[in-house]
Amino acid sequence: MEASIIHKLDARVKVVAICSFVALTSTMNTVPLLATAVLFLLFLVGIARVAAWSFCKRLLWMIPFGGMLVVLFPFITPGVPVFEFKTGLFTLTASGEGITRASVLFFRVLAAVSALTLLTATTRFRGLMAAFKELRAPCLLVSLIEFTFRYVFVLTDELQRMRTARRARCFKGGGSLLNRHVFKTTGQLVGVLFIRSWERGERVYNAMLARGYSGEEVPVAGRSLCKRDLCMGAGILIFALSLRLLEIGGQVWQMSLK
Repeated sequence: MEASIIHKLDARVKVVAICSFVALTSTMNTVPLLATAVLFLLFLVGIARVAAWSFCKRLLWMIPFGGMLVVLFPFITPGVPVFEFKTGLFTLTASGEGITRASVLFFRVLAAVSALTLLTATTRFRGLMAAFKELRAPCLLVSLIEFTFRYVFVLTDELQRMRTARRARCFKGGGSLLNRHVFKTTGQLVGVLFIRSWERGERVYNAMLARGYSGEEVPVAGRSLCKRDLCMGAGILIFALSLRLLEIGGQVWQMSLK
């Protein structure tokens, strides 16, 4: 499939535009404007021709982090009661203020995750890291991300081999951690994996030192920015900035009426 215009956009422009978009929408408190930001991101996802299933699968990452707070906010925020939810001995009362707060959090998290998903889905990892380097991101942070991305799969393979070895010794998983044998075996697995990870890291670091690694990144010579890249990046940034200014204007107008 031919790369879309979002794929062809310079990685540096995408990083600046998307990160600025996330920063601006994260300060907004108006649900309709946040929903507009999410719709705009979905429009960009459609232009980029990102597979719907792949995009939705990446959005599932927001459930463990923001999902529980979205569910709890209506019941832990004081305010005007809207409805009650009875669970045996307990009665949970949801407030209107809590529902509003949960809606704001939901759309904030959805906008941030959608924006970052769009960035990672339309940019190769190597190009993304090169963009961070050209934007003068801390070298240590970029190196940590690169090493983590490279060796997490190595550790996954190591874990899979250890699990295969356990099954070969007739260990049956799936039991409760309250079981002494299961708890002891799982603890041993984690401990051995940690030791092997540390030893492999030491070997890799010594090998890098033997090849002249000093911790300093060589400057990357990127291509010059064209007008199309700058215009598209500015368009994304201006849209988010317009929503933020519109919210500020609405707040000032409401205060003037009081």
